[in-house]
Amino acid sequence: MKKLLVVLLITAMVVGMVSGCSKKADNKKSSTNKDGEIVLNYPTFQCGVNTAAEVVAKLVEEFNEKYDGKYEIKLEEIPGDTNYVDKIKVQLGTGDLPPVIYGGGFNLLDLALAKDLVVDLTEKVDADSEWKDLYSEAALTTNSRDGKIYASSVEGSLVGYFYNKELFDKAGIKEPAKTWDEFFAQCETLKKAGITPLSMDTADSAWVTQLWLGALVATDNESGLDFMKTMNPTDYNTPEMIAAVEKVQKMLKEYTTLDAIGGKYEQAANNFLSGQTAMIANGPWMIGDFTDETKTTKDFADKVGTAIYPDSFVYDAPIQGYFVTKQSDPKVEEAAIEMVKFFTSAHAQQLGLDLQGMVPASDTVKVSDEAKDKFPLLSEFIELAADAETRTDNMQATMYSNLLDTISQELPRLQSGDIDAKGFCEIMSKDAAKNS
Repeated sequence: MKKLLVVLLITAMVVGMVSGCSKKADNKKSSTNKDGEIVLNYPTFQCGVNTAAEVVAKLVEEFNEKYDGKYEIKLEEIPGDTNYVDKIKVQLGTGDLPPVIYGGGFNLLDLALAKDLVVDLTEKVDADSEWKDLYSEAALTTNSRDGKIYASSVEGSLVGYFYNKELFDKAGIKEPAKTWDEFFAQCETLKKAGITPLSMDTADSAWVTQLWLGALVATDNESGLDFMKTMNPTDYNTPEMIAAVEKVQKMLKEYTTLDAIGGKYEQAANNFLSGQTAMIANGPWMIGDFTDETKTTKDFADKVGTAIYPDSFVYDAPIQGYFVTKQSDPKVEEAAIEMVKFFTSAHAQQLGLDLQGMVPASDTVKVSDEAKDKFPLLSEFIELAADAETRTDNMQATMYSNLLDTISQELPRLQSGDIDAKGFCEIMSKDAAKNS
C-alpha cells in the first residue's frame, strides 16, 4: 500500500510539473556542442501561466536567432516561484549553478555573492555606454555591492493594486480608499454586500499578501518606512510590524477567499480575473491579463481600476536583475554576459512594456503611444504613482530568502489563530537570525 501511495504521489508531481508549463524542462548542463555552439541552460519560473512567460519566450527566440551557430539558450521551465528558488538554493549548495540567474524579487544575488560565485560586470558595463546608460541610480543600488556591478535589471517594480469598479459600484463605493481606516471600512462594506473584498495567498512566498503587509508597515510611521528600506532586516519584533501583521490576520480571517489559505498567486489572480474578489495587490505586468479572453470575459478590462495604497504609498524600485555565475569555461561566461546584456537591453525593456505592460527598469525607456493605447490602465497608474508621497522596495525583495518559506508556512497558522501577530514576528526574527 505504501509503495502504491509513493507511486501515486510521484505521478501527481510529474503531472503537475508538466501541466504548469508548456514545455518540458531541459536539464542538460550548459556546454559547447559538437559544432562549437555554446548552449546555455537557463532555469526560469517565468513560464506557463506566469505573466512574463510570453516576454521571456520571445527574448529567447530572438537571442537564438541573433546568435545562431554561436550561442543558444535552452529553457528549463520550473513552474512556481518557490520551486525555482529552492532549485537555485540546491545548486548554490553544490556550486553547480546555471550561467545566468534571474534574481527577481528573491534576493538571490546576495546568496550567490556570499559563496563568491558571481561574475563582476563592472568593466563590461562601463565599457558599453549604451548598457551603462540603462542604469538609473536606483538600478545601480539594487544591482551593485561595494561599488561593483553584479546584475542588470529589465523591469521596474512599480506596484499598487487593482479593483473591480463594477463590484465597487454594487457595494456603493465611489473610489479607492485614501486611508487605511477607510480601506478596512470598504472591506466591511463589500463583505456586507456579499462580495469578497480581497484576493490573497499564503503559498509560494505569498506575493499578494506580502504586498498588503509591506504597505501597512511602510505607512505606519517613520520607523516602519525605515524597516521597509532595510536590506535583510533581522528584527521583525517591532511595533509597526506587529500592528501590520494583526491587520493581515484580520484580512485573512474575514476578507478573502477560502482558497487563499494554502493558495498560490495563481489562485489569487484567478479569483480577481473571474470577478470573485474586488481587489488584488499587484504590478502593471498583470494588466495584459485583463484583456486576455482566455482568462477573463471580453469586457473585463473595462471593469478594472487601478490605485496606489492608502496613505499615498506605492512600491517603486527596479527588480533585482540577471547575473552571471562563475563557470569553468570562460567562453560560457562570455555567452552568459551577452545573454544578460540582451535580456536587459532597451529593446528587451520595450518588449516587456509593449507585450505585457511591464514598467521598464530604465528611465530612458519611455512608455510608447502603442503601450498607452494597448494598456490605458498603465498610463493611469503611472500618473497616480507619480503623486505618491512614500515609496520603497517590496518586502519580499529585501528579506532573507529563507523567510520566503517561513512566511508561507506561518501565514496559515496566523489565520487559524495557532499563533498571534507577535508570535509570527518572533518566528520571522528567529529564522532571519539563522543567516547571521
